[in-house]
Amino acid sequence: MTRKISYIATGLLLSNTLSGVAQTEGDSITYVLDEVVVTVDRRQTELKGNALVTRVGGTQLEHAGTANDVLRQVPMVLGGEGSFEVFGKGTPAIYVNGRLVQDASELARISSENIRNVEVITNPGAKYDASVKSVINIRTKAPLGDGFSGVIRAQGAVQKFARTYDQANLKYRTGGLEIFANLGYIYGKMEDRSTFCYITRTTRTWRQDLALDGVGHATDLYGKLGFSYMFNRNHSLGAYYSNGLSRSHTDFTGSSAVLADGASYDILSMSGRQQTGSVPKHYANLYYNGLAGNWSLDFNMDYMWRRGTDRQTNDEQSANFEDELVTSHSLTHSRLFAEKLIVGHPLWKGGIEFGEECTSSRFASDYSTDSEIVSGADSRVMENNIAGFVELGQQFGRWQVSAGLRYEHVSFDYLENGQKRDDMSRSYNNLFPSLSVATMFGNVRLGLTYTHKTQRPSYGDLDGTVSYINRFTLEGGNPYLKPVKIHNVQLQGTWKRFFGQISYSYLKDPIFHSSVPYADDGEIRLIIMENFPKIQKLEAFVGSQFRVGIWEPKVNLGITKQWLTVGYADGRKSLGNPVGLIQWQNAIHLPADIWLNVDMQWMSAGNHDNTRVTSMSYLNAKLYKAFFHNSFSISVEANDIFDKGRRDVTMISRDVTLSKSSLNTSRSFILTLQYTFNTTRDRYKGQGAGHNELNRF
Repeated sequence: MTRKISYIATGLLLSNTLSGVAQTEGDSITYVLDEVVVTVDRRQTELKGNALVTRVGGTQLEHAGTANDVLRQVPMVLGGEGSFEVFGKGTPAIYVNGRLVQDASELARISSENIRNVEVITNPGAKYDASVKSVINIRTKAPLGDGFSGVIRAQGAVQKFARTYDQANLKYRTGGLEIFANLGYIYGKMEDRSTFCYITRTTRTWRQDLALDGVGHATDLYGKLGFSYMFNRNHSLGAYYSNGLSRSHTDFTGSSAVLADGASYDILSMSGRQQTGSVPKHYANLYYNGLAGNWSLDFNMDYMWRRGTDRQTNDEQSANFEDELVTSHSLTHSRLFAEKLIVGHPLWKGGIEFGEECTSSRFASDYSTDSEIVSGADSRVMENNIAGFVELGQQFGRWQVSAGLRYEHVSFDYLENGQKRDDMSRSYNNLFPSLSVATMFGNVRLGLTYTHKTQRPSYGDLDGTVSYINRFTLEGGNPYLKPVKIHNVQLQGTWKRFFGQISYSYLKDPIFHSSVPYADDGEIRLIIMENFPKIQKLEAFVGSQFRVGIWEPKVNLGITKQWLTVGYADGRKSLGNPVGLIQWQNAIHLPADIWLNVDMQWMSAGNHDNTRVTSMSYLNAKLYKAFFHNSFSISVEANDIFDKGRRDVTMISRDVTLSKSSLNTSRSFILTLQYTFNTTRDRYKGQGAGHNELNRF
């Protein structure tokens, strides 16, 4: 267990229309035209229903590199290299042609020239799990050709230390049969330097200033083998199996000054090692996708089993008190079985979709330590979720209306040392409605949505195991956590080349970090996750895209504002400072078909949940060139050129204030070589099931 902190034509111009040559025959006149030039102003981003759709095919995004590079240029999407979030909505569920992406590295295996468009849904309806707050759907172009095809990609990066990411994705297609195999290897050496400031208020006010300097090594090896078979254009069946291993270790040294009520109390010197591993990582998917008459069926079945280890050693040398040598070992097992069925049929002026989804999850944690203040623990979590949903969509002239309802029954059992804890076990029965209305007035498209969602705590947060941070501070899970209830209302709109969105959310029982007394004397504090009464959030985002000759700039502006008050020291503290966002992205088409991207982003300081974050900014530059009819490409990147991309974070609670500053360089240089041959689109149509459960593991 590890718990660290379609397009719209808006204008039409005909030039060189008639060349003055007319021929007459009877009452008809035929004009012979020298040339007709048609220029169409196509929006790159538009609103379709409740989805913001960005066109990739036929735009400069075709030359971005991979799906990772495309997503970095899509409005509302932040992040990179497989780790993305949707502005104000957190981590999204990412789909490729309707199939859920379980391995984020898959995005690096999709060439940008094969992507048709990207949908961003910021308020998904009833057919998605009630905890999914945003969805990204990548749609690729039509398949081409039979025989062998593949992508071989090698990437080297330097971010103080070097790392490599190599992969080979091979495919064989004949008739309706497609067989594919993916292999990948990641190795890197990473810097891990941080400073911490713990202020703990007990009978005395303790302050601990801690500096850690570490170097880590990480290795990840994975493989995937699968097939799909298209009986005809209406029926497809497929399955795949993947496995892999992940290992990492970090060696660190540090020093700490401890003050009690402002006076020097102790000086600590420390050293240690953390080793983590995940072997094996089994994952399998089976799907059927079919169309019988007017009925569509989409069935998925998923299985996951993982084993993880975490070994830690912490040697503290005290100037004034006894030394401490603490070792700990954690062994976790995770298992998931999930299946999902979606049935669709035309109905009246639209269509209806209904179905069910079932997940069965198991999480076990065995923790042992030789610390005198922390004891070992053996905990088990068993959870079953049965859901049914229906969604109806209708078209009334220029109005599109969609309404959905999802029912979920969840049973949760918590076992400690093999015995069920009735006070921590519970069951839930919930209805989650959704409503969407969209319309168009001339060049203006509008969409209004409402959803009721939930957010369930992760299994690590539910685990009652207490782990050692230092002799004054511990960290643990909280089996008493309740799911968060979320109500969201959202208005979206597009006009010509401009788009915007404003969203209001009300969260009941939100989950934040907090602290409670530990042990009889109360001088030690335990950092846990707790339910707070409520929080309200308002998010707004606007943007536009232009084209001036060879230059294609994009400008996006966003702001988030929350209303939250927490207990702090002997009173209350308001955490309502907004966070602003400015993005300026530039694509320049240079001679020799070279693309230059220069991107800037700035985020202001402000509050997020019960934390305070500092401002940050970055400036990235990238050169991309393809050769041999786009079969071979080279890209060179310099990310965060001025090394300003780090953010300091301060967690605020009643008894503990924890501040963390990263000293790692965020500047990096990346060289990517990619070779593709006989490129084809995947026919695999499995969408996957149990997405939320996988995230909780």
